[in-house]
Amino acid sequence: MPFVYFIVLVGVLVLVHELGHFACAKYFGVRVLTFSLGFGPRIAGFRRGDTDYVLSALPLGGYVRLLGDNPRDEIRVQQQRSSFAHQHVLRRTLIVVAGPLMNLVFPVLLYFVVFLGDSELRPPTVGIVFPDRPAYGKLFAGDLIRSVDSEATQTFYEVSRIVERNADRPLRFEVERDGKLITEVIVPELARTEGPLELTREVGRIGILGNHPLAVLGVASAGTSAGAARLRTFDRVVAIGGEPVERWIDLERILTRNRGTMVPVTYLRPVPVAGALGGLLELSVYEPRVATLTPEPSGKTLLERTGIESADLYVSEVTAGSPEHALGLLPGDRLVDLDGRPIRQWATFLEDLKAGRGKSHVLSWRRGEQQFQGSFALDHEGGVTEHGQVYDRYVVGILNWLPTRGDPAVPNPGPITYAAREAVRATADVVELTVLSVVRLLQGRITVKSIGGPLTIFQVAGTAAREGALNYLTLMAFISINLGLINLLPIPMLDGGHLFFFLAESVVRRPLSARVRERAHIIGLVILIAMMVLAFKNDVERQWPALREYLAGE
Repeated sequence: MPFVYFIVLVGVLVLVHELGHFACAKYFGVRVLTFSLGFGPRIAGFRRGDTDYVLSALPLGGYVRLLGDNPRDEIRVQQQRSSFAHQHVLRRTLIVVAGPLMNLVFPVLLYFVVFLGDSELRPPTVGIVFPDRPAYGKLFAGDLIRSVDSEATQTFYEVSRIVERNADRPLRFEVERDGKLITEVIVPELARTEGPLELTREVGRIGILGNHPLAVLGVASAGTSAGAARLRTFDRVVAIGGEPVERWIDLERILTRNRGTMVPVTYLRPVPVAGALGGLLELSVYEPRVATLTPEPSGKTLLERTGIESADLYVSEVTAGSPEHALGLLPGDRLVDLDGRPIRQWATFLEDLKAGRGKSHVLSWRRGEQQFQGSFALDHEGGVTEHGQVYDRYVVGILNWLPTRGDPAVPNPGPITYAAREAVRATADVVELTVLSVVRLLQGRITVKSIGGPLTIFQVAGTAAREGALNYLTLMAFISINLGLINLLPIPMLDGGHLFFFLAESVVRRPLSARVRERAHIIGLVILIAMMVLAFKNDVERQWPALREYLAGE
């Protein structure tokens, strides 16, 4: 079956590409001699009008043969009107560009089908508010955003879209909180988002997420009410006093109104499974338990009355051998401050660490009643990935564990406009990323090992198809864009090479000689063969490491 997926993917993209040339040539009255899917010996076909439609043996490509596209074609006077070579240079340019252009337009249709599957989206509910961001102190977890600047919002996607395009501009948020409508004015800050290959964008952000932290506990110390109830950090509460609890705000709501009454707490405790899969896997399973918790009657915060807080700032894992491990951090430790500033959220803690890159930091943390402090710098890693991308990064050696969930999805209020907008955006993003990849390759930031060939496409086509039709269409869109852009490279024998000839013709005001074109095509053929050999070599190295070692003499 993977072979079928591969043939369908390549066949469709070649068909789309050649249809662009074919349709544009027909529109300008240029005679199409052959329309072939594949290369090599003819398997099947038929003739209609002046065109021979052919299915050839080798499915890795295709071509459209136009009257006069070969400099050695003999064109009679009466054929000149339908000859490609006798068309105005602008018409020839459009015919050549039509193929790659179809490969860049076709993904919009594919992505449209993919995003049309998003029949439901997240509601415009606030789940997390980041400290020291524009929304902090104005929006709270559980708020339902009804409108932004008088534009009704039924999904979190709509809220994000409005905020992203309005950086540094005051926005009027109408929010439903505890059954009441509240209005807040928030100014989104200009934020820079980082994507693959150091691709950055500037968008508006107010510092909210739509997902809610689950009710996972952080227990301050054994001397608190939670400690007396034998609750531990990373226990997940599922019910209090018989009332179901899923999100952290549900736990807060129930315990905030409790002023000293003993209440049963049902929770799940992650228990490690020793020797899971023969010791190959670290695995924990939830063990259901019940405790009785008696909050203190006095105290302003939930932490003061129960000793319970969110597990957000508690360390769940420490990488062995990391600077953080050498510092003495252990799972269960609670982070307190970084460089003298209180740490209020794990996400912002990571931002501060990574912003400093190799800078030395002073970290304070707590373990039960004990306080610790020490200096460390993030571990630095550099090298080349298996796909040839050069990386230079700083790695955080500790993790937290705070799963989140979104509220139940709501119907997409505008599935057609949503799918169209996202299809155009996704296509533009992949085009930008592909162009940037070529730039990074020329800069040496990506090695030639990143170039893949038919074996890679064969593998990913089968994988995508097994994962579902939408993943397969997404892959087809991605490869179509790459095919379209690669064809525009100024290499003879590619469409971009023809465009280069047309440009030269416009400059010198006469067609290039057949001898010059033939020599250029030989150079182009050598370049393409070299690229194919390199791509095949990379494919072999990725698929058969043992063969790679053999070829290297190891």
